[in-house]
Formats: sequence, C-alpha cells, structure tokens
Amino acid sequence: MHKLPLSRPGLDLSKILVCLAIFGMLTGCSGGKEDVSKKLVIYVPCSVFGAFCDILDQYKKENPDLKISFDTGNTVVLMRKVLYKGKRPDVYMGTGPFETEPIEKKGLIEPGTRIVFSHDSLILTTPFSNPANINSINDLITDKVRTIAIPNSQINSSGHFAIEAFAQLGLWDKIKHKVIFTQYGRESRTYVIKDKVDAGIMYTSCLYEDIKPGEEIIRPKEIKVIDDILQKVNKKIPSYACVLKTSKNKLEAKKFVNYLLSDFSQKALKRWGGGINLN
Repeated sequence: MHKLPLSRPGLDLSKILVCLAIFGMLTGCSGGKEDVSKKLVIYVPCSVFGAFCDILDQYKKENPDLKISFDTGNTVVLMRKVLYKGKRPDVYMGTGPFETEPIEKKGLIEPGTRIVFSHDSLILTTPFSNPANINSINDLITDKVRTIAIPNSQINSSGHFAIEAFAQLGLWDKIKHKVIFTQYGRESRTYVIKDKVDAGIMYTSCLYEDIKPGEEIIRPKEIKVIDDILQKVNKKIPSYACVLKTSKNKLEAKKFVNYLLSDFSQKALKRWGGGINLN
C-alpha cells in the first residue's frame, strides 16, 4: 500500500475567526470570579462546524446570558486533546465511534448523556478534472485508477467504514494496493482538490468544510462526487455528543446536548449534509 508522510492538516483560520466574530468570542480578559453556571466549553469536529455555527447562533439568542466558547478541528485531534492532554470541555462532539468510544472507555463521559445527533455517509470523489475517468465505484478496479486516498482506518471512523464497505462489495482486495492512507479525512479531501490522487473517500459533510457561516451551501467546484459507498451497503456513520464527567456546568451542558436533537438543530444539520434521518 502507498503511504505518504503523516502531517497534521492546518485549520481553516478564516472560517474559525468568522464564527468567533459572529458570536462575540474575540474578547479581552476580565478580572473577578467567573460564574461557571453561565459558561460552556464545547469541542466541535470540523465536519459539523458549519451547522454548529447556525445552531449556536440560535441557541445564544435563546440563552443570552450563557457564555459559550468552543474548539474546532479534526475530530481525532480533539479526541486526543481529551485523552492525552488533559483537556476537559463541558460538551464533546465526535464524528464516529472511533473518535468517541475511547473517551467513553476511559470513563470520562457522564452516564446517560451520550446521544447520536447526526449521521453521515461516505462518498467516492475525484478531482474535478477526473483524470482517470471514474464514473462508478467499479471503475476503481481498472488499471486507469492508480491512487485512492482514504483516511487512516486505525484512527478514523471514515477510513474504517470505507474499507468495510469495499470489502462487503467485493472490491477491497482488488484496490487496496492503490490506497494512500492519509492521517485525517481533511488530508484526503486536500489530495482530491489538488489533483494528487485519482480518487478519494470523504464524509458527505466534508464537501462543505470550507464554507463560511452565512454563505450559500454549495459543493466545491474542485470536487466531483461519483457515488455514495455506504448507501450501497445500507450503512451510516453516527456522530455523537456527550457531557464529560468533569464539566462544572452539567445542567447547561445537558441542555445543549439535548438541543442538538431539536427541530431547529436537525434542520440546520440537514442543510449542511448531516442530520439523523438522512435519505
């Protein structure tokens, strides 16, 4: 199998700053004792960041006295901050079981608070130029396809379920020698956009990662969508939200987690390619 050096992808700083500015997060330090009952810290995977901004905007209108801060980025990076760096947000959101179950196994999740707030699928994509002329998933076995980017299946739910789907479809043994394992889903997406591979696997929601809150939700012109591989095996990947045991504001944390299941939140998630009842 092909392997490229593993490197941590950069976050879309402009996108984060826009969201921060919208919610008045760029503030100076203030003295005095802070009221923790009015504060909430949330970890948000980049795959649901656009929908999260829409949800947070509405939630702050409904809870004007609550101060909410967040950290966003690759879901594996966020998980490692919790597991290995001692970071403890009030609410943790993880894209997939590989990015959530290790935190639960370590006993860090408040019992009864973990929910599935969204589902995602995996799509087969190519660069817009489609150099290998891929028109279906079966074209991956042809000699014209030389490289396929898939996130590392040992640490990414997207990579694990992609391989599982290919195996169910009888394709994995025929294409595994063409696979370039990237460290994160973001890297696979970048390889597709920059024409570094013939094909790439990514979450449906990853199509919209670079769209800033308030912009029209459209697919990037650099990516061509060929097929939905999980739909072929009747599977979807759950995204989770939970409250950590160490939260100093469990009541507000639980309220926000439950709000992710509200009609408003689900409509926002579906606009961005997520939601629980994907068709």
